[in-house]
Amino acid sequence: MAFIRWFRQLLHGNHSPQFSNLTPVPGQLLARQANFLVLDLETSGLDASQHHILSAGWVGINQLQLDLSTSFYSTVRPSANEARPLGQSAVIHGLHQADLAGGAAEEELLGEFLQAAAGRVLVCHHSSIERRFLQQAFKRHYAKSAPLQFVDTLALEQQRLQRQGAVVKNNELSLNHCLQRHGLPQIQAHNALEDAYGSALLLLSQIRQRSNDLTIKALLRPHQP
Repeated sequence: MAFIRWFRQLLHGNHSPQFSNLTPVPGQLLARQANFLVLDLETSGLDASQHHILSAGWVGINQLQLDLSTSFYSTVRPSANEARPLGQSAVIHGLHQADLAGGAAEEELLGEFLQAAAGRVLVCHHSSIERRFLQQAFKRHYAKSAPLQFVDTLALEQQRLQRQGAVVKNNELSLNHCLQRHGLPQIQAHNALEDAYGSALLLLSQIRQRSNDLTIKALLRPHQP
């Protein structure tokens, strides 16, 4: 059984045409001309090596227009032989074992993500969490990491405040604090799709406050001159 699992991973590792969907968008592309995929994951903890993805949500932005037809949400069900403790998830995310049981398998979720991400710039609020958990998931099912690069709305907001000479405290960079500063509706429930919507609205506000020649490279590297 272990050999079969290893052989399957080896095949996936050597033949991963799906990763071609994640070819980086040219850095010189103008932000107003780009298509984005804004993603949020809810997880059972912060350590990607031992915790799990519980749910995922995303929504697309096409040339600065929110495209609700691209909205996606799913919980992630454990495999048949896997025990997956929820930790504080019932309290924080409102998710229970029954919610996970009706969700997609993790490998199915990755397939949906790869299709949705094709030709798009990935976006998250505090992207290091999503990056770590997705990389671990890809290693489990494809035996290697996917080339993930994110625009981080938290980093963009930090840069914006620093340019204004503000002293930035960590709690002032939470998604709801950022939305409030931009005069946008705050997220009430800790839900992956709602957080993705909120991050998408924040990104649009951040881009529209910048010049028309803002590039994808500048969004990906906000702290570089």
